[in-house]
Amino acid sequence: MAACRLSIFGNIEAPMTYLDPATGCVALLNGEIYNYTDLWNQLIQVGDNRHTDLEAELITHLYDRYGLGFASYLKGMFAIALFDRDRLILARDRFGIKPLYYAVLGRKVIVSSEVKGILAHPDVTPRLNMDAFKESAVFGYVADREATFFQGIYQVLPGSVVVFGQDGLIEKRLYSSLPAAYYRNDTPSIPYDDACLKVRESVIEAVERTFSHGKMDKGIYLSGGVDSSTIALIARNILGLPVQTFTMTDSEDNPDFDAASRVAKALHTSHNGYLVKTEDYWRAFVDYIAHYESVMAGGVFHIQGGVAFHLLSERVSQKVKVAYSGEGADELFGGYYWIYTHPLGFSDRIRNNMRTVMPDNRIETIVNDLFPFPEDEMVYRRNLLSYLLKGGLSNYHLQSVDRSGGAFGFEIRPVYLYDDLASCAMGQPIEFKVPDKRTTKRILRDAFRKDFEEAGITFVQDRLKLGMPSAISQIDEEITETVNKVIYDEELANHPYGTVLGSKMNLLCYDLFEQIFFKGWNHEDPEPPQDSLLARVWPR
Repeated sequence: MAACRLSIFGNIEAPMTYLDPATGCVALLNGEIYNYTDLWNQLIQVGDNRHTDLEAELITHLYDRYGLGFASYLKGMFAIALFDRDRLILARDRFGIKPLYYAVLGRKVIVSSEVKGILAHPDVTPRLNMDAFKESAVFGYVADREATFFQGIYQVLPGSVVVFGQDGLIEKRLYSSLPAAYYRNDTPSIPYDDACLKVRESVIEAVERTFSHGKMDKGIYLSGGVDSSTIALIARNILGLPVQTFTMTDSEDNPDFDAASRVAKALHTSHNGYLVKTEDYWRAFVDYIAHYESVMAGGVFHIQGGVAFHLLSERVSQKVKVAYSGEGADELFGGYYWIYTHPLGFSDRIRNNMRTVMPDNRIETIVNDLFPFPEDEMVYRRNLLSYLLKGGLSNYHLQSVDRSGGAFGFEIRPVYLYDDLASCAMGQPIEFKVPDKRTTKRILRDAFRKDFEEAGITFVQDRLKLGMPSAISQIDEEITETVNKVIYDEELANHPYGTVLGSKMNLLCYDLFEQIFFKGWNHEDPEPPQDSLLARVWPR
């Protein structure tokens, strides 16, 4: 057992693992437990004694008292391993903010927070998981929340506990499940104004809780959109906290870059705006693929969004130890404009993507369940609001964010996924979020509309944010043009997976993925392998 600790909370000299002297139970935690103090207060009242300020000690006490139900008491982002005599217990937070992987080799169980940790074992040979590969081609991410791009390497399902004994897997148990999205006419709900007040209180509490956990300098990824601007507004104007804000672009004319600068100026944050160039791109592209441990380009979510976030994260890490992002807000409050406001058009895109992997009964079943016939806009919207909170959130957004934080040695906290706030958001009917074909995140916007007016940033409420891929849109055009020139049409057509990959950029991504994970190229080497497609575009 080995661990590398980023010290955020507790004694910085303490080990990452904790051995309970009374029970012999060993706990290993990756993440943060935001209700740490509340839980200890409850345990002390019933006779437990605290010996350290380690969150891992808290986990051993909860496990001793509640058994496999211990994880249901935790609020935070976490991946946990517990050794209880002859049992190994793995647990993961309910959204999958922190990754946790395992592989079973006979009577051996290998566990790691990165796939690379499992691939490093001498008995593990990397093999491509074709089901995951095809899912990524259709959806833009691996839809199966327990799968990875590697055969025989699995994820602990978010919101679950997995138990192994001497003879292998004993049990998989869900401790938390996500409620389905619903329409107000199906289920009674509170009046809209009361719901707005509840959302406002919940978002403020989430910012306060996550910001108060640890005393280090903190920063906010600021896009000039509603999600990140709300976090910054609460931190500065309501809680009175000093914060740094960060944004990035490849052109100072970028509307998101300008909006973020205006918000930062109005809120008096210590703002950092970065301008990146094409020469910054290729090294970040390679590093991102190596850490993301998957292949994804041009699907539902765009790879350039991940690369842009990676580029910005490197710069954020040089300023703060903890940063806050808006991941989860789009899924919880209905923020993807085209997907949620025009779900029939989005279904057409998915079905068109599906043609590249057919015949595949399993994926066809997933798509037909998501978009059943006859076509119905309301049904499709409801299904998407439930579906994207699962694989799309954990296997793309959260995985990407966690890897970029890990790559540069700092922590990124998705505020909107704080447990109480997420429960509040999931409890709101669809009409409160996406009431028509023009409006997204209605209730989140309205909950803070007066605050935005008082701060002089009402323009944020009405603007349509371009998103992270737009931060490097000019670089993307240049990169795509270069890739299309140096990779020949017949190379894509004749590649074994050419039909599934569908584009030369996707082929480049897959070739790089193969070089790193199947051929053993060290992605930190200054030059790419001579036989790689990357070598053709590598700056000299």
